[in-house]
Amino acid sequence: MTDEATSRRPSFRIAARTGDALGEAPLWHPVDGLLYWLDLAGGRLHRMDGEGRVETRPLDRPPPLGAIVAGDAPGRLILTASDGVWRYDWATNGMEPLANPEAGREAIGFNDAKVDRWGRLWIGTSDLAERDPRGALWCWAPGSPPVLADAGFTVVNGPAFSPDGTVLYLSDSVGRRVLAYDLAPDAAGLRNRRVFAEMAVDEGYPDGLTVDAEGGLWVAHWDGWRVTRFSPEGERTLVIPLPVPRVTSVAFGGPALSVLFATSARLDLSAALLDAAPLSGALFAVDTGFSGLAETTFRS
Repeated sequence: MTDEATSRRPSFRIAARTGDALGEAPLWHPVDGLLYWLDLAGGRLHRMDGEGRVETRPLDRPPPLGAIVAGDAPGRLILTASDGVWRYDWATNGMEPLANPEAGREAIGFNDAKVDRWGRLWIGTSDLAERDPRGALWCWAPGSPPVLADAGFTVVNGPAFSPDGTVLYLSDSVGRRVLAYDLAPDAAGLRNRRVFAEMAVDEGYPDGLTVDAEGGLWVAHWDGWRVTRFSPEGERTLVIPLPVPRVTSVAFGGPALSVLFATSARLDLSAALLDAAPLSGALFAVDTGFSGLAETTFRS
């Protein structure tokens, strides 16, 4: 740990007690300034305003859900589900199918997704049984069909992008590692795949990712009871313990993008673990001393 890391003492609070089976995909919408997140296993979408009031809606898609990213209007989201990519509008509660690059492949689920600095949507897929390396990473540029960018993963989580957009980070969760790739604005191809960070057994599995304005990468730890910040060079600079084992994803939000929101899960926890971690499934807010970057919207 660096001296800078030890000088920052993050505190957390419970932002919402939603009791999610599998809370995921926190998103601070850059157009309407509201926080959205999903309960993947429960098939629910949450929205929280600046006063901490939460609205919850069931979504008319078969679980598991996957991810949400910001559309180009208030309340508009792009959502992944077990049957592809959809456009969702909060005002009408309507959904419209957009694409399904995994059509025809059985037992494949859509998982995390993010939009890069140039407006392309990167979509991870996973083997639903979480046994075989059948998952992939897809890149979808507006106006073009999705193209395969990488494959051979059991579970794809993340992705996240450096502030200048030239590095893509990806959680190879079952492999207990975070990968990095070089990325260009004019090509969907990825170059120079490398291991950015590896997790020890007691750290759990790397799950959702986000990047702060200084280029630090924040990693949620499934079965690790924590969030870790890595420097752009891959050094652990900050570890934030949380009172739940299954921290699933992270995103900066709030008016100044200075609050780190972290989702969590109750799914498949033993009775003993639920007794030890009764807040599992809640949404946490962490004051880290860092600020994030506004998410790019996707124009489908």
